[in-house]
Amino acid sequence: MKTSDGSFHYCFNGQAVVDEKSQVVLAASLRQSGADCSALPDMLTELASSLAAAGIDGTPRTLLADAGYFSADNVEAVTAAGIDPLLATGRLKHGERPPAAPRGQIPAALTPKQRMSRKLRTKKGKADYARRKAIVEPVFGQINVAQGGHQLRLRGQVKADIEWTFHLARHNFRKLAGSGWTTTQMATN
Repeated sequence: MKTSDGSFHYCFNGQAVVDEKSQVVLAASLRQSGADCSALPDMLTELASSLAAAGIDGTPRTLLADAGYFSADNVEAVTAAGIDPLLATGRLKHGERPPAAPRGQIPAALTPKQRMSRKLRTKKGKADYARRKAIVEPVFGQINVAQGGHQLRLRGQVKADIEWTFHLARHNFRKLAGSGWTTTQMATN
């Protein structure tokens, strides 16, 4: 995979869908692609099966994701899954101010990217998207710092995937133990 310094390294890109309330990882994957965009449809499928396996009915209300996940196809896939997408459409340069929040009716001729950009500039869009940093980023930070998960030690896709899954399971157990969750609660649900 091409890295930020322009060289190529044998590395992986970890993906995770995280619950806002508990910071438990609900779906995850490990890919050998630097691009996040193509991972989202598979993550939605895994999210649906994880929720079904846990006996949880319904779907999440909103999916927040950074600009690496944006594409018209991903917006359509998230919407088709019954989830409201809030996918960033790009980054602002340092010191650049975002355009003012839109008012009035949405023009019919907007592209999916323009529609999403407009949606993110509304008061509700800004407030919802601002939560992303407090939901997903701490999970990756805790895995990196508390578990030493910043570097996978096993080589090969299968072994690296097992190690990534192990890191996520440890993270989830840590979150569930800290919440006071017990196996007795699991048996009664």
